Amino acid sequence: MSFLIKNAFIIDGTGTPGSIGDVLVEGERIKAAGSHLHADKTAEVVDGKDLMLCPGFIDAHSHSDISILAAPEAYGKISQGVTTEIVGNCGLSAFPVSRNNREHLQELYRNYDVEISWSSLNEYGAEIHRCNPAVNILALCGHNTLRAAVTGYEQRELSGRQQAAILALLDDSLRDGAAGLSSGLLYVPGKFSNTEELQRMLGVLAGFERPYTTHLRSEGNLLIEAIEEAVSACAGSGQRQLHISHLKTAGEKNWGKLDAALAVIRRAAAAGSSVTADCYPYIEAMTQLSMILPDPYDNMDDVAFQKFIADEQNFMTVCNRLAEYPPRRWQTVRLVNTVADGMNAFAGKTFEQIAAAMQNRPEIICAEILKADAAGAMAAFQGMSPENVKRIASLPFTACGTDESARPEDYSLGRSHPRGFGSFPVFFALLKDVLPLEEIIRKCTSLPAAVFGLKERGRIVSGAYADLVLFDIRRFSSPADFASPHKPAQGIRTVWVNGRMGYSANKSACGRSGKFITLD
Repeated sequence: MSFLIKNAFIIDGTGTPGSIGDVLVEGERIKAAGSHLHADKTAEVVDGKDLMLCPGFIDAHSHSDISILAAPEAYGKISQGVTTEIVGNCGLSAFPVSRNNREHLQELYRNYDVEISWSSLNEYGAEIHRCNPAVNILALCGHNTLRAAVTGYEQRELSGRQQAAILALLDDSLRDGAAGLSSGLLYVPGKFSNTEELQRMLGVLAGFERPYTTHLRSEGNLLIEAIEEAVSACAGSGQRQLHISHLKTAGEKNWGKLDAALAVIRRAAAAGSSVTADCYPYIEAMTQLSMILPDPYDNMDDVAFQKFIADEQNFMTVCNRLAEYPPRRWQTVRLVNTVADGMNAFAGKTFEQIAAAMQNRPEIICAEILKADAAGAMAAFQGMSPENVKRIASLPFTACGTDESARPEDYSLGRSHPRGFGSFPVFFALLKDVLPLEEIIRKCTSLPAAVFGLKERGRIVSGAYADLVLFDIRRFSSPADFASPHKPAQGIRTVWVNGRMGYSANKSACGRSGKFITLD
């Protein structure tokens, strides 16, 4: 099977200026890129006149680990030009699974109705292969999942035997081809780990020359200290590649810390470390609603907390603690998705708006949702500076990520943050007056490919896999918002994954030709 794209404006992903030309694809790979190319009579010819052709976008920060099994069409991702997703972020990967974490993971992902029957990366990869996804999947090994596979989710100091077991599981996953190690030090049980524990794992990772990606211990009040911890752990273990997940300055009082944060990164780079990051181009983050919980409930995993709050006395105690937040807090937290009875009618609304509509107090509504759906309820938290988001996105070492799961066009698997359908067009729009177009495309293609070891993707060059996006840059935009988050990007004409059409704006027949990728 072959096809020839002619007369497109080609930006090859390397950062060099584009030009009008042709790309010939044979099978899964690019056969040639240049001008005045010819193909045999059996090849389809695609007219790219007045359109831009670039490598498929690589989602540097995805959470499609389980949703890709439930929604293998990955409509929200491929419709905005994504052809490869990096999953296993924030310390939460779909492997390794043991009797210590299987039940918890099954509960965490219950909305997807997928049986977690596997244990290792290879077995998980076989499930991905079986579902025939529309996009490529490359998985990091998550620290939280690793730790829980050995010790569960409770706060505890690790014994020597437990430490050795965690390191052995990590080594196995990396040998099987995991893209690197991720941590989520804001979440249970990763938050219980100290720097020494991280350093031991990074010592194993260092032998594979793959990245350590981290959801920092703090993205706000202790942002500088958290970056310093990550840099120190890498330096002390011989791990040279550090990748900061969704780099941000969270909370208005922390907006002024960006210069100091970047200074720490520059010092690490000067000392020989390779420091990169990803970001999404929105001022509202999204995570579990349970992240709003104050101490001591923030040390409980969601499944355990849901059992705890089922007791009426505990429920009232939690309500009283939530009532201590100032009224402004409820103006900045937005319900995105939940299976709690009747509450998805308010998806996209702030808790202040929901409280007014229901004539109830926001803390009680919040506690009721957590009581019904602590493991699944998702919320958006406003607290980022638009200027800082733009500045972070423009940094030469920052790639674009959605921080979202693959979703279908409908809401059958819940509602997405708008970034799940719009991150890449919004990223382009954010930077169009700041950076040349070829540099914006580099940050969405060859940069994340280099970070995650995808040597044959992210560029339009002979021999590379034919992951390609043909689009109208003048129309490339996203209509998705919190009220209607599943609106596909505008301007995308055709997306090819591994040489086969995976998305077409005119809804012509498309196949699913993604792969589960492992590293050598």
